[in-house]
Amino acid sequence: MSHLRARLVLIAVGLLLAVLVWGQGGRLDHGLSVSNVIAVPVVGEDGALRVFLTLANTGGPDRLIAVQSPLAAEAGLVLPPEVSAIPVPSGSSPILAADGAHILLQGLSGAAQAGALVPLTLIFDQAGEVTTRATVSAPLTPGRAAEAGLLGLGDICTIGPGEPAPQLDLSVRPRPDGAGWEIEVMTTDFTFAAPVDGIGHLPGYGHGHLYLDGVKLQRLYRSRAEIGALPPGPHVITVTLNTNDHRAYVVDEQPVSHSRTIASD
Repeated sequence: MSHLRARLVLIAVGLLLAVLVWGQGGRLDHGLSVSNVIAVPVVGEDGALRVFLTLANTGGPDRLIAVQSPLAAEAGLVLPPEVSAIPVPSGSSPILAADGAHILLQGLSGAAQAGALVPLTLIFDQAGEVTTRATVSAPLTPGRAAEAGLLGLGDICTIGPGEPAPQLDLSVRPRPDGAGWEIEVMTTDFTFAAPVDGIGHLPGYGHGHLYLDGVKLQRLYRSRAEIGALPPGPHVITVTLNTNDHRAYVVDEQPVSHSRTIASD
């Protein structure tokens, strides 16, 4: 009797594990989670939604390689031309945002109402399928970032006469323990500061955005940062300088940014 009971317990545990695995798309989670998922209509883009979200990766490096939604005829990733997937470093919380890489849903039937839920399946190279839902928000009017050659829908701040003209350089080196990369940003005519709401643009002040292959990894309120272990292959690390009111600095018709290309084994 005790042997039969033990076998039944093992079968029940096996079934429970199978349900958990298949509930995550047939694979275990691998430490990836998704939060703050919103779907945003953009003024002038009928039948489309831009999806913004935050990833949290407590496991090893991964890549977001595709996205699906049963409500869209087409679903894809908005990326730089030379990039085919969104890298997700270990120990990171990348942000798919309007001012960087994000998701584009097209061919939606009917107008999306604010508060509606849009089902999504995110497909990762290692973690497999992760399902979530995006809440439709109010429409977004795109900024002028594309005019300055920047990825996304953000806005820009062109330096006016007599204002400080920030510049930057960028140093990237492997961490001593080999588990990622150290970033150092060298600036002139610029002071890092956390945003202060309600006061608009403060010339010469602001924060940085740290990007990896077009996806925003974090804001920079100081000159140093770290990136965890990366998926194998070449990667482009970029830092832009941004105003207190979250626009990209532009000097002489060029965004104030600098990039370095690295290779991960």
